[in-house]
Amino acid sequence: MTTFFEDEIRSQAGILRSRREEGARQAQRVAQSWRGITYAVVGARGSSDNAALFFQYLAGKELGLVVALATPSLYDDDSILDLTGAGVLVISQSGRSPGIADILTRARHQFRPNAALTNDTTSPLALDSDVVIDMAAGPERAVASTKTFSASWHALAQLVSAMKGTDLDGLDDVAEMVERVLAWAFNVSLPLAELNAVRGLTVVGRGIGAAVAAEISLKIREVTGIRSEGYAASDFAHGPIGADGAESALLLVVTEEMTDELCDLILEGCRRSGMTTVVLRPSSRRSFACDQEIVVGENLANWSLGLAFVLLGQVLALRLGELRGRPIDNSPGLSKITLGV
Repeated sequence: MTTFFEDEIRSQAGILRSRREEGARQAQRVAQSWRGITYAVVGARGSSDNAALFFQYLAGKELGLVVALATPSLYDDDSILDLTGAGVLVISQSGRSPGIADILTRARHQFRPNAALTNDTTSPLALDSDVVIDMAAGPERAVASTKTFSASWHALAQLVSAMKGTDLDGLDDVAEMVERVLAWAFNVSLPLAELNAVRGLTVVGRGIGAAVAAEISLKIREVTGIRSEGYAASDFAHGPIGADGAESALLLVVTEEMTDELCDLILEGCRRSGMTTVVLRPSSRRSFACDQEIVVGENLANWSLGLAFVLLGQVLALRLGELRGRPIDNSPGLSKITLGV
């Protein structure tokens, strides 16, 4: 008998396929309302914050648009934050997080164009926003999110495409890519022993890969109970690389922002400290000196490759959770909606 978590991982291709056309129309409405903005503010928490980090990198690279990640605690009273020139986007699977709602309220009070990306179009967040982008993922029964995250990634790529005026490479075929990658990920041998680290796992990436690292790390921590942390490569190399050692592991996420030289530098530093090293890379990149590699054999645009890596991370979390005998669907101490913090 499969878990809800596994069922929801496997459902993602169909969800992205079904939301493709309406999602594009909704993204176009946001793009039209944002004409003339000088920057964007995105409010989110948890996995949604990792999706926001992806949007920050992608919009910056494709549009030259500055994207600021909101600090929700600054919006929970009569804030003096000035949103002049901003387009505001809030992301919440439930549409019921009070801190995220405060950001939307502040945008409305300052008459800024705003939108909500949510999986519940009847939620307070959706009803209060100018434009709604529907994740359209259906009810999510496992506590650790999967299909709402991939739907958010897809929706944000559609928004960048709408603002740019041309589709991102691979956007029309993303559902088919998800189908192929998941079929492969569920059948490939994964380095579970290496990543099931007693003293913890560190996931490192750069650019789009930093968003990937943050999401994979969170998913593994939620599902498996492993102390897992995500870092941008430069932050990790600046200090934390010296804090780990024997019985800890590195998962290095290789997207186009990670040069061979930077990969070699990080891997060498981790080897010196005694860490087990695993590299997640596309087949287009060379092999690296490490303990194990996970090679995705797809020729993908960087934004799409990032999603493929996230899918692999979801399967890793599932398999590691099974290995450790964890309650996969109900991560201890966690709930779907974070209230009051």
